[in-house]
Amino acid sequence: MNILRCKVALLLVALSILSHAQSMHDRWFYVSRSLENDKDIEELFPLVETASRSGLNGMLLSCGVENYADWSPKRKAHLQALRRHCDSHGIEIIPIIWSIGYGTMLGKNPNLCAGMPISDVPYLVKGKEATVMAQEAPTVPNGDFELHDGNVFPFQGWIDRPGVVSFADTEIYYGGTCSIRLENFASDPIGGHGRICFKASLRPNTIYRLSCQVRMEDFSENSPYAFRLQFYGGEEPRMLSFVAPNVDTQGGWTNVSMVFPSGDLSEGNLYVGVWEGKSGKVWIDDLKLEIAGVNEVLRRPGTPFVVRNAVTGQVYEEGKDYEPIPPLKRFLGDDDAFAESLVLKLTDHSAIRDGDRLAVSYYRPVRNGWQRTTCMSEPMLYDLLEKSAHEIAEALHPRKWFLSMDEIRAGGTCAACMARNTDMAHILADCITRQCQFIREVCPEAEIYIWSDMLDPAHNAHDNYYRCKGTFAGVWNLIPKDLIIACWYNGRKAMPFFSGLGFRTFGAAYYDADNLDGSRDWLQICRQTPGCRGIMYTSWQNKYQLLGPFGEMIRTAE
Repeated sequence: MNILRCKVALLLVALSILSHAQSMHDRWFYVSRSLENDKDIEELFPLVETASRSGLNGMLLSCGVENYADWSPKRKAHLQALRRHCDSHGIEIIPIIWSIGYGTMLGKNPNLCAGMPISDVPYLVKGKEATVMAQEAPTVPNGDFELHDGNVFPFQGWIDRPGVVSFADTEIYYGGTCSIRLENFASDPIGGHGRICFKASLRPNTIYRLSCQVRMEDFSENSPYAFRLQFYGGEEPRMLSFVAPNVDTQGGWTNVSMVFPSGDLSEGNLYVGVWEGKSGKVWIDDLKLEIAGVNEVLRRPGTPFVVRNAVTGQVYEEGKDYEPIPPLKRFLGDDDAFAESLVLKLTDHSAIRDGDRLAVSYYRPVRNGWQRTTCMSEPMLYDLLEKSAHEIAEALHPRKWFLSMDEIRAGGTCAACMARNTDMAHILADCITRQCQFIREVCPEAEIYIWSDMLDPAHNAHDNYYRCKGTFAGVWNLIPKDLIIACWYNGRKAMPFFSGLGFRTFGAAYYDADNLDGSRDWLQICRQTPGCRGIMYTSWQNKYQLLGPFGEMIRTAE
């Protein structure tokens, strides 16, 4: 009888656990396609069929549908064909839209980019024009790597492990008689590092360009982001800017560069080299730091352009003292830092005189890697988002919408943000709330999902986040409670955190692994989290070999 009672007790425990396990109502997979080419449809149709057979019921689709009105007829036809195919296989399309962090609506107006101030650039008037004056930039001592004692370089900073990872190379160099060679990255099992770092004195609110010559050999096995240029700064140094440039891997030299604003900093740490390296060799030579030209001038109400007399302080009037400055038409690359600088053309009745020295202040776009962020404080953005909601409704009539509000790495630094006299948490929450309002105007019954990272204090919702001024802390208390939070980092912390606040949740699993071990952990977390709506097969690298088994895994658990 005791054995029978134990078996019954164990059965009751098992039934209790099962009764409290969440059912995965939303069983999705993520795809990203432009839908401009026939090939996109040819690749997506079989994925839809595989997903349907394995019990999945939704496709989170990234295709730029927020600008549907600007699409070509062919692209619109592709979307409608995909929609019909999904409908016939029981797959719901969920559009992912409005990525503030990655520049939503900048295609319509690049001047909506988040901007940082560049102050008091010296200009000199000659006749009827004012042109930028040369400015002395900090030098990089021994940046040509000519001075060395064996494999040790005298340097204003440090170089990873001389004689193990870093070497003086007097046979392969770009200029002079020596370069620095980096290799044996795998000998550092933690970081795979091979880096050069130097501390630079900077002028606040100035735009700089860091550049060097790079040569690579047998480097293709590494991540395309393994070689980078980075800028760290602040009281607790954090990464403020980075670039992972394209480099010739066939043995030639490539000039690479990173343009970055100093912000309010008077010094910073600049890095060039390899992170998470596995194999190959990298040569670096001719390391330089220069003050860039005056270009990429943002023109919107929240990024004022100011010209004043450098001696008297008199502020001159655009259109009266100098001809209007045109709005930004396109973004420049790092290699264009010394493209022709802005020339001020004086009007016939200008108060500016020949020989005057001027100080020009303006705002420049913020860039991290290839990412540019949209400013959340410029009213024009919300006119575009409201119109976009109607376009999305016309294109897909979705019942579920997904806000791509992740990795917002700039903000709070332009005049529009500063005038609000608040923090990034309130700016972000206001933006999200207004986005939800626009969606409900066209779809009152909409269910709205959102990425978790900018709302999670254990992830990105904190202060000192990249180029953001102010903190995101507390944003989780300011957003609409009917949002469904899609967690994609540290689910064991994130899922119960948001569930405990009363939010419904959703688990973004997989992430291009070679097996489903991590996804099984995510599924367990999702089923144990009260209010969890579902789980997703999330691939950034178009790896769908495990899509069918992923669906079967969920079906078996259900």
